[in-house]
Amino acid sequence: MKLIRMTLSGASALALLVAAAAAHAAPPAGRLLAAQCAQCHGTNGQAVSGMEKLAGESEGEIYKELLEMKARIKPDEIMHRQAAGYSDAQIRLIARYFATGGKTSTTTVSTSSTATTGTSSRSRSRNDN
Repeated sequence: MKLIRMTLSGASALALLVAAAAAHAAPPAGRLLAAQCAQCHGTNGQAVSGMEKLAGESEGEIYKELLEMKARIKPDEIMHRQAAGYSDAQIRLIARYFATGGKTSTTTVSTSSTATTGTSSRSRSRNDN
């Protein structure tokens, strides 16, 4: 009986930890990278005062345009210099962030982070016992 109570108590504590971790989940992928763009293109890509709006635009189109700017740096244009500072993978994250209107899911981020932290293997080894 005491063992059952300890097991239930441990399970309750684990559930609380999982809930707390979910409350402090990582921001959407690309959000931090896209913060630089907010100066001209507005928060979450919702541009004001005549700048091009990025929110809701095609991920492929944003990605393609940034790659073209990165490949052909024009010293007198700020976007070419901005794009040159990002890797192709970072540009993909920025494009995805704006394409979803800044509302990208954190699911893909948590899935990849569990793979790198080894959480999945720990949960599998617990189930194997």
